[in-house]
Amino acid sequence: MFAPMHGAGAAGIRDLIGELGSPGIFCSPFLRITEQRPSASWLRGRLHRTQGVALSAQLLGSHAANLAFATQVLVDAGVDVVDLNLGCPTRQALKKGVGAALLSDTSAISEIVMAMRAACRGCLSVKIRAADGPLDDVLRVAKVIEEAGADFLVVHPRTHGQGYGGVADWDVVKQVRAHVSVPVVGNGDLWYATDALRLMRGAGVDAVMIGRPALRNPYLFRQIEELRAGLPPFVPQAHHIIEHIRRLAELAELELQNRRHGPEGALKEQIQYLLRAVPEPLRSLLSQRTMRAVGVPQVISAIEPLGDVEQLDLEANGPLRLEASPPDPSTEDAPS
Repeated sequence: MFAPMHGAGAAGIRDLIGELGSPGIFCSPFLRITEQRPSASWLRGRLHRTQGVALSAQLLGSHAANLAFATQVLVDAGVDVVDLNLGCPTRQALKKGVGAALLSDTSAISEIVMAMRAACRGCLSVKIRAADGPLDDVLRVAKVIEEAGADFLVVHPRTHGQGYGGVADWDVVKQVRAHVSVPVVGNGDLWYATDALRLMRGAGVDAVMIGRPALRNPYLFRQIEELRAGLPPFVPQAHHIIEHIRRLAELAELELQNRRHGPEGALKEQIQYLLRAVPEPLRSLLSQRTMRAVGVPQVISAIEPLGDVEQLDLEANGPLRLEASPPDPSTEDAPS
């Protein structure tokens, strides 16, 4: 399992979640590589390894030589995996011609991946997303990446036009898995532990990557491992989440006190993810209370009514189903 963690205080958040259940590999926030070659010291300074968990360093850019240089520096620094991000759908990435913008240029993709491959003694991966056009487009990109030397692919099955909206199409992951011989990691809408197992079984992928759902449920990786081991999965209660919020607050105050936006904004951002597991109408009420609070102590006070919630949507099989899960791709072609 992989866990990409982004945003302010991402390194510390990785540590906290890693204590509650290790994903196996953590992904760093992407490092933007431009036409101006970064210094080796800058690259090494952006790395943070969580104790006992492998690290994947993600690069975003289109300059093949500089991406190759960054790859070599990161591998020399002890990174376990270097990952090329061809999935970022943001307006800024598309405007700069990086991330998902490169999916339409297989020649550029091949040049970049081959350059990174030549510089990488370790494991090289590439993350892609579904194409806005026919399925054949993403299959062609996947094959180009395989032939250029990537060790494995990560597939997010939303188009860049969808961004982060809608529901992921896991059948795209299944089709890519069937089209290439390198390992494939599935991604997208893995909100519940049982979803991860459904995607692995239904699409035949070798692993899964989980991002936002792990911020919503920091015990998600523990639950997945317990299910895979045939054990009853842990059920987080409200007091577990409140304690997690308190630890997030301590982390924010420690790491972000001197940052431009300070610890308060980062803490509120994390709480909004956690509140996705709270049924309405309390979810909206707590969200409003939290956003109106001024100062970290007031934010903590604003969230205290969470302690009275008897059931959160954090069980491994998601009985409340506050989040939408895609259909199992193994049943896509089954007769009705």
